[in-house]
Amino acid sequence: MSDSIPLTELEASAAAKFENIGDKYVGRIMAMKQQQQTDPKDGTPKFFASGDPMMLWIITIQPEHGDELALWAKGGNYTATTGTGASMLSAIGQAVRAAGATSVEVGGLLAVAYTGEQASNTPGFNPAKLFTAQYQAPVAAPQAVQVDDLFTQ
Repeated sequence: MSDSIPLTELEASAAAKFENIGDKYVGRIMAMKQQQQTDPKDGTPKFFASGDPMMLWIITIQPEHGDELALWAKGGNYTATTGTGASMLSAIGQAVRAAGATSVEVGGLLAVAYTGEQASNTPGFNPAKLFTAQYQAPVAAPQAVQVDDLFTQ
């Protein structure tokens, strides 16, 4: 066990708020972590019927202007009843594939927009928010060149 706590575990970012269709956040990915979903009413961990934990990704982005924001990316299969889109996790996956990448990486650029909803079948529950995303993989750092190599003939 480590005697240190990573700085990313000590700092919290405000959660991105998607209140209206069309709301969008764009920024450089600063950190990512996976954790188990919890019930919003009592904070207990959520599980699938199989007993497997329901997981989500928290992706922290740094917009060009302003403070870091956390995107809470959950999965799910939805059919839009208003607008278009998919669960945030699926939308990010589609964006990664469209960019020709194989994974989301710290340093990449991510844009996520609230673009649709699926009506709730349960009275009193809000509709599921649906998203579209764009992703750009981080640019590889230039290769270092020894100073002596610059002056050889």
